[in-house]
Amino acid sequence: MEEKYLKDLVIALIVILFIVLGVKCNSLYRDIKSVSVESKYEKLALSEDLFRQIQNIEQSIQDRKEFVFTVIKDPLEQNLIVKTIRDLEKLWRLEVESMVRLESTIVPEVGRKMAAISHKGKTKIYSIGDDFFYGKITNIHQGKIVYIYKGTENILKLQKLPDKPEAIKNDSEVSQERKYNW
Repeated sequence: MEEKYLKDLVIALIVILFIVLGVKCNSLYRDIKSVSVESKYEKLALSEDLFRQIQNIEQSIQDRKEFVFTVIKDPLEQNLIVKTIRDLEKLWRLEVESMVRLESTIVPEVGRKMAAISHKGKTKIYSIGDDFFYGKITNIHQGKIVYIYKGTENILKLQKLPDKPEAIKNDSEVSQERKYNW
């Protein structure tokens, strides 16, 4: 008999608990409906411009976190303003490779006239009628070529390599890693 009363007591407590929760939820719902649309904190809200500025700052911070630095030189080296021999050699090579340069011409009395033109570190052999970087070759003479570019006739003359800077000419006695052009 006692288990029956205990079972009824638990069911009654659960029903009472549901009734109390229902009343509490109803009162909270009425309180929410009574809050006005106009809030006393409305003036403290962010303007659109300020909100956009904050978003830009957050995006900038995120970009900086994701940025990967690619440093070729040692950041602890104290004399980064002074170029090393390796830097000077690299600059000279870049200058030479960026040139479109007539290296030589072959003008036989009988046969095909040819010209060797270098660009980006590669040399190609051209003959009359071939297209190259600046246009179409129309004639090849000793030490120069004649070409047409955008309807105008131009001449490309034989060029020697630009001289190496003095600092990198005699680098045999000191290692290239630590020789500077003071």
